[in-house]
Amino acid sequence: MQKAGLLDLGRKDASGPELRLLRSVHEAFARALTAGLSTFLQAEIVASLGEIGFVEAAEFQDALPSPSCLIGLKLHPRQERMILQFDLPTVLGLLELLLGGTGGSVPASRELTEIEWSLLEEVVRVLVRALGEAWQSFVTVEFEVESQASDPASLAFPDPALVRVGFALQWGQQTGGFEIAVPRVLFGATVRAAEPPEVKIVEPDPADFERNLDLLEKAQVELEVRLQGPTLAVTEILALKAGQIITFDYSLRKSLHGFVNGDLAIMGHIVSAGRKRAFQVEQLP
Repeated sequence: MQKAGLLDLGRKDASGPELRLLRSVHEAFARALTAGLSTFLQAEIVASLGEIGFVEAAEFQDALPSPSCLIGLKLHPRQERMILQFDLPTVLGLLELLLGGTGGSVPASRELTEIEWSLLEEVVRVLVRALGEAWQSFVTVEFEVESQASDPASLAFPDPALVRVGFALQWGQQTGGFEIAVPRVLFGATVRAAEPPEVKIVEPDPADFERNLDLLEKAQVELEVRLQGPTLAVTEILALKAGQIITFDYSLRKSLHGFVNGDLAIMGHIVSAGRKRAFQVEQLP
């Protein structure tokens, strides 16, 4: 039995095109999740890809902590099902952010209440929306929550052979993580089908290159820098009067999200540029 490690999907070369494609797809998912969760939770959340491994379902199940946070998802229109597993401290921290807290004071691991399970589904919707978009390069599915469990022994696993993909999350000084366990067969055929055929590289015509570059230089894009400040109730907004001041309570040293055309997210800080303010780019997607 192969232990959890690098995924080979049936090939001898573990660094082959299948693994490279899976890494590329899930790195794109992590970037999209960073933007999605940061906007949804009104806090700076950074998601990053961890390890990709191949593991048998029984081995994966035995390694899970109890209590845990396990969500079973149907993958319509396919027959396969996916398991989403959160560290409980991660769940409790994210829920605290969702409820307006800092996410810094996480209690000891415990089973979630019904209300917490319901709130967690809102976070899961953001997660699977980004995952579905990333997966479109090789499979199109819709996610439906099928089951929730705290005890790993009570959850039926979808397939004996699983692809296990781990992710890390960071907000403020806190770190956490989650992982997805997907039937190996979901990727085994679709990844190979998505592998691009070998093509001959043709050098572009210099005149076409210069013309296209000239067109791109004149293209206009919209840059929007969002300040993730406090929230206001609708009643408070309706009660605002001219001359009142709203305090954002946002440190100048804290990173901001810049969005190019409302989609591509970049990170940076506000700096002085003469008598004006400017946005200094620190991290590109």
